[in-house]
Order: sequence, then C-alpha cells, then structure tokens
Amino acid sequence: MKSPEKAGPRPEDLLQRDSKIRFLCRPGLSCFTTCCRDVNIFLTPYDILRMKSRLDIPSDEFLDKYTKTLIPPEGKIPVIQLKMREEDMRCPFVTDGGCTIYEDRPWACRMYPLDWVGVEGGYFFLVGEDRCKGRGEPNEWTLLEWLKAQGVGPYEEMDLKFQMVTRYPRLAEAGIQDPRVQHMFRMACYDLDTFRRFVFETRFLEVFEVEKEMLEQIKTEETALLELAFRWIRFGLVCGDVLPIREEVAESKRKAMEKEPDSRKDE
Repeated sequence: MKSPEKAGPRPEDLLQRDSKIRFLCRPGLSCFTTCCRDVNIFLTPYDILRMKSRLDIPSDEFLDKYTKTLIPPEGKIPVIQLKMREEDMRCPFVTDGGCTIYEDRPWACRMYPLDWVGVEGGYFFLVGEDRCKGRGEPNEWTLLEWLKAQGVGPYEEMDLKFQMVTRYPRLAEAGIQDPRVQHMFRMACYDLDTFRRFVFETRFLEVFEVEKEMLEQIKTEETALLELAFRWIRFGLVCGDVLPIREEVAESKRKAMEKEPDSRKDE
C-alpha cells in the first residue's frame, strides 16, 4: 500500500467491481513515472516474494538493499518501506522508459491510481485527473476488467491472509511490544528465505504437525511457505490452534508442567 494508515474515502467516491472507469497509463503522458518518485510505498509480504524472485536474490539481500524496516510507535508491528534512490527520490526499479520489474511490481503500484478499502468496502481513486493524466484517456473498463488486467487477484488473496494476522483485534490493539517477537514477525512475514532455513534447519518440523501435502508444497512453492509463515505467526500471537503441536511434544510439556509443583516443594 502507499501508506499503512490513510484517511478513508467518502462513501460517494467508492467504486464497486461493476463500476465504469477510464484509465490508461502509457509513455507519452506528461505524468508518466512521476507517481514513482518521492512516494511512500509499503510492501506486503507477497510483494517482497515476487520482487526478490524477479531479481533472483535472497530475501535478506533484497530487504537490506532496497527497503527499510519501520516499527510504528502505536502499532509495534513491523512494516517494510521501499527506499527511493537518494539522488532523485525515484523508485530504484524505474527508468525514463518505465518500470523494469513491471510484471512483478508491488500491489500499490499495480493498483495505482486506485486503492482498496477492504473486502466489501470498494475502491476509490487516490488522485484526480489533474495529477494522473491517464484518467483522461478514452479507454473505458469495468473496474473488474481493469483489476484482472492488472493481475491484482493473487495480491489481494495473499493480503487477506496476511490481514487475518494483523487485523486480529487483540494484536491490532496491543501490537507487538517485545523486540524479539518483532524480529521474528519480520523474519516470518518478509524474510522468506531466512524463514525457510528456520523451518528446515531447526526443530520446527519436530515440534509442529505440518500436513504432508503442505510439507511437500513448501519445499518448492514460496506462496505455500509464506502461508505457513502466516500460520506460525498466528499460532504465536493470535490463535494457538492454527498450527498444531506434535502430540509427543505436547505430552512432554504436560509432564513437565505436572512435575513443576513437586520441584518447587523441594526448594
């Protein structure tokens, strides 16, 4: 998204998927690529998955080179912001000819000049025709046609799964106070290659009961691995039954808890 918090649109400005819109972005427009300069773009986990894969670099390298991590004081939930180039405040992936990673551009860029309120809230234009000349082009679409043409579907689907974590009332209100947990949240949601090592090179799979089908999927499919990361975060912060612990591990913990009162008597 362009920013993690923004004022909502007026009800009369909301568009639904059958609404008609006019828009086309193309070279030759006076505003071409100006929307890619000096702007706050906050990346979703799926954005980072697509972008780092397009660049063929590990997620930790992508994060170090192209982003900065922010911890909002009121939310304590880490967010990732794309860094603009220092010399001209332009997106690092944009040239005069356009976006060099266009097929894997972030959700916010894919949606522009529109934004999304939520599942049933509708869409709205972020800017007027004075700033976005593409809105004056003769091409007319239904909003649904335009969304399909922009390939928005997978981004919205993954963002809804991410929101099942971040929008959970208890987490949304209290945030994450422990810096160590903030670090784990960032690793699981944004640093997918590090999370992969965490899953396969620690006791993760000895502790958690991961379905056989998903276990095979996470070996080769990064979207499946990201979904497992969301489940793990939900397990720790929101809902403990979304990722079951292996019975032998749970039994060992139960026995340890039963012995604990007896050990205190001996002190």
